[in-house]
Amino acid sequence: MNSACKRPSTVMPMSWQKIAASMFLLLCAVTARAELNVLIVEGLGGEAAYQKQFNKEATALQTVSLSVTSAEHVQLLTGAAATRANILAVIRQLATTLKVEDRLVMYLIGHGSYDGYTYKFNLPGTDLSGAELAAMLNMIKSEHQLVVATGSCSGALQESLKNDARIVVTATRTGNERNITQFGQYFVDALAATDADTDKNGRISMQEAFDLTSRKVKDYYQAESRLATEHAQLSGSRAALFNVSQLPDAQVMPVNASESARREQLTSEIDELRLRKESLSEEVYLQQLEALLLQLAELDVGVQADSVNATSEAAP
Repeated sequence: MNSACKRPSTVMPMSWQKIAASMFLLLCAVTARAELNVLIVEGLGGEAAYQKQFNKEATALQTVSLSVTSAEHVQLLTGAAATRANILAVIRQLATTLKVEDRLVMYLIGHGSYDGYTYKFNLPGTDLSGAELAAMLNMIKSEHQLVVATGSCSGALQESLKNDARIVVTATRTGNERNITQFGQYFVDALAATDADTDKNGRISMQEAFDLTSRKVKDYYQAESRLATEHAQLSGSRAALFNVSQLPDAQVMPVNASESARREQLTSEIDELRLRKESLSEEVYLQQLEALLLQLAELDVGVQADSVNATSEAAP
């Protein structure tokens, strides 16, 4: 075992010291993917060039979502299937299946409109209003929701979707920013960019993706010598804890099926606990975090030892 990853030999009595030791061990291995439920909707482009771009972004989001969850938890609505009726049907189904601790991400890729009163997401047939979307999402029990709207006028969704359980990301500040946005393409790029991974843990949080995307959009307008017509907004206090992507080159330690399942379970429990931190007392939060981190650290140390032994046995 690498000396930089040796387990501390002494037992430290303070919770924060134990947690620090556990986190030190966790740095020696990349944790497995956390389970998410993802709904991606590709809106109406209006023109062939826009539709092609929206389809490219939606497909990329589907691919990147599969880096953090399983295929059965990712739903993509495009083309003729991306109707108001189908979107509402999917949300109704999620409302019956998702539990409080489950997580939901909804990506709205496409144009929006705003008449000063009502936001609408442009779709084949009848558009979807912000009020309808808010009412449907409020039916879902999940306390960990993320909605990302990448198109024009999307800032109008900030007020209607505002909720303690929800992170809302929009490409524009208000519904009055009506021009074509650049946010979507840079956002998709950020989800696979090592530059976005500021904490170098191999995963991209919503906050990390938003920060890089915002910088790229600003750089775009400056390079074009144009006045920025979009100003992205993020509301919600837990964006830094909500992981939406895992980098393709993140190294995952080889484990057997049992160890993989256990690692995934522990990682998911840690992520969920961090999202619930504000609702717990500090003592309860630390106790639960310590227990989970120690279990994960012990699993990682065991896997590393097995890996070293296997390598030694295989050596000539």
